[in-house]
Formats: sequence, structure tokens, C-alpha cells
Amino acid sequence: MAIVSSNIRVALPGWRDDGRNEPPILIELTAKRWKGLTLLAAILAWLGIALLMWNLWRGLYAPLLETGLVPSSAPAELFANAFSGFGVIFSLALLVSAMVIGFYARFMAWWRHG
Repeated sequence: MAIVSSNIRVALPGWRDDGRNEPPILIELTAKRWKGLTLLAAILAWLGIALLMWNLWRGLYAPLLETGLVPSSAPAELFANAFSGFGVIFSLALLVSAMVIGFYARFMAWWRHG
């Protein structure tokens, strides 16, 4: 027995249950199992971007500001200094690993959805 009034329905729990149906299984928590890897991927991506921007600042903009915006060397050399070295390679490795971990986490959340 159910009472329906405006948009409210009042019924006893299980009034339509005849004992033959299995209760539905919720699968909404599946993606939350992979939130740790998604968070790790986001942290690695932010670290990689920050390190890349710091190297860009140190190699390109800081020398320009130290000399009063007069380039002390050729622009090609400034770009070479900005995008070379261990810091740039490490930041790109962080970005690539963040992408791989993020894709893996999203794929596994989709693959194990039910």
C-alpha cells in the first residue's frame, strides 16, 4: 500500500518485494578505489609543471631581468639554457609519469566498473 500526495510517496519498506528479486548492487564506489592514483597523478603533474616553469624562469627570464632587459647573449642561447639540463628532463619525466598513472587509474576505474 502506498500513499501518493503531490511529489511525495509514502510506503512501507519492501511493500513491493516478493522475495524473488535480488536487491540492486550499487557500483558508484568503484571509481573511488582509484582516487589515490588519480591524486598521485595530479600531484606529479603539478610538480612537473612547477619545476618546468622554474627552469624557464631561471634560464630565460631571470638573466633578462638581471641585465635590465638587455639580452646578454643571443635569444637562441637563452632558450637553450631554459630548456636544457637535469631539471627540464626531470620535470618532463614527472609529467609523463603523471599522464601514465592518470590514464591507468581512469582506465581501471572504467574496466572494473561492474
